[in-house]
Amino acid sequence: MMIQMQRIKADKRSLSIQTREHLLRLIKDGIYEPGEQLPSEADLAAQLGISRPTLREALLNLEQEDIIVRKHGVGTFVAPGYGHRLESGLERLESVLVLAARQGMQAGFDDLQVREEPADPELAGKLQATPGTLLTSVRRVIVVDGVPVAYMLDVAPTSILSAADVDETFRGSVLDLLRQKQDLQTFQAVADIVALNAGAFLAEKLKIEMGQAVLLLEETLFDKEGTTIEFSRNYFVPDFFRFHVVRR
Repeated sequence: MMIQMQRIKADKRSLSIQTREHLLRLIKDGIYEPGEQLPSEADLAAQLGISRPTLREALLNLEQEDIIVRKHGVGTFVAPGYGHRLESGLERLESVLVLAARQGMQAGFDDLQVREEPADPELAGKLQATPGTLLTSVRRVIVVDGVPVAYMLDVAPTSILSAADVDETFRGSVLDLLRQKQDLQTFQAVADIVALNAGAFLAEKLKIEMGQAVLLLEETLFDKEGTTIEFSRNYFVPDFFRFHVVRR
């Protein structure tokens, strides 16, 4: 794609900053779309009428902002999640669907599976329950603007959440569903987040390549008395999420 550098009025900004703003404007205007490859550095510098070092500095800034992705030996691409990235602080207790709605995105779910099954020793430990305790498990793919962005598993004792609770009114968030219960007050969650490589199961669910990095957020939800309410495993496609933590 042939583009030309627009003439920029002289100001105190460096040429690399002006180049960054010009490229960002092209991306925002849809000239380069999410996932699309940009021209090579040599071609792009020539089209913009700038030096390659100036271009590299501008590209570095865009990469650090997660706007582009640079793959060694392959090329430079607009980040697949650009324009669809959900940003949240981990200190905020809210569902992905609420987060998406707050940022003006259309979110929903697909491939819903609801089961009642006995707790194995691992899940029993997570929920501070006796092995064999009957649990309700809710599995689904979260979709934002038509794109799979997360795979989620939530489990809770059937005394707190029954399979019948996940009915036609369910909108994809177990957290929001629990909060609707009048006799239940969610208070806080303890979360661990790690990066891992997607296996065949996650690759199929999230429509990504096997081995691609995903973020696993394991979260245990408690009520005001400190009783464990629910445990979840949430697998996020990093291109579509940016988490941050407020430290005090």
